[in-house]
Amino acid sequence: MKINNYIIFTDLDGTLLDHNTYQYSEAQPAIDLIKKFEIPLILTSSKTKVEMLGYQKSIGIEGYPYIVENGSAVYTSIDYFRNNPDKDVVENYDRYKLGKNYLEIKNILIKISAKYDYNIRGFHNTDKNEIIEKTKLSAEAVALAMDREFSVPLFYDDKAKEILLKEIEKYNLQILFGGRFMHILGKTDKGKALNLVKNGFCNKLNSESIKTIAIGDTMNDVAMLQNADIKILVKKYNNEYDTRVQIDNLFYSPYIGPKGWNHSLLEILSLGDQNE
Repeated sequence: MKINNYIIFTDLDGTLLDHNTYQYSEAQPAIDLIKKFEIPLILTSSKTKVEMLGYQKSIGIEGYPYIVENGSAVYTSIDYFRNNPDKDVVENYDRYKLGKNYLEIKNILIKISAKYDYNIRGFHNTDKNEIIEKTKLSAEAVALAMDREFSVPLFYDDKAKEILLKEIEKYNLQILFGGRFMHILGKTDKGKALNLVKNGFCNKLNSESIKTIAIGDTMNDVAMLQNADIKILVKKYNNEYDTRVQIDNLFYSPYIGPKGWNHSLLEILSLGDQNE
């Protein structure tokens, strides 16, 4: 079984993590296999740096690169990718910045809200209790989610969506639609971050035979899926696929979230060379 040339990129909420419980126990058999064969598992999410570090530690995959805030930055340990100079050092990590700063985006949202005399609401202007209510996370977990560097999650709101779709292009921003929130960020995506990490591994391992697997559940995973060699879509919590995700050669997992994650990755990894 030749599986040591894979790199796996995974979304978290609704994919590796259950939409309601934020648990990944149903994915544990595949996680154990991935760790046994030392396959890099790259967490790729709308989550923040501090959230991602917590999940890396919980899963037991510390040391691998991770992609934060929908592709806005890649973090690695110092000199993990030695030959890539386009980085800065933040709290003992190398950071490859691809997106805009949080404060800049926040100020743009305030400006747009004033122009339309309409309060566009999200993490930048609401209190912690409302986010707790919408996410069912603990106060501690919400504090980590609010520690943002590059993007602003917004509450779903048809009028806010209409306004933003008119305005954000002029500010070189974009809107991504996730499972719980709309996300405003710079002109980057999980696909660009995936390619940065893949190229880093190719140089690090002096190998061009690396194959990428990407697995997600919603529209904000499209760029990641499009840029991967093997693309997997899991069912959403309502037992349906996100039908907006229209990509060629897409594997449809028959199960929801982490159960689908587990099933599809075990199946693909068991095929090994047949995926060449």
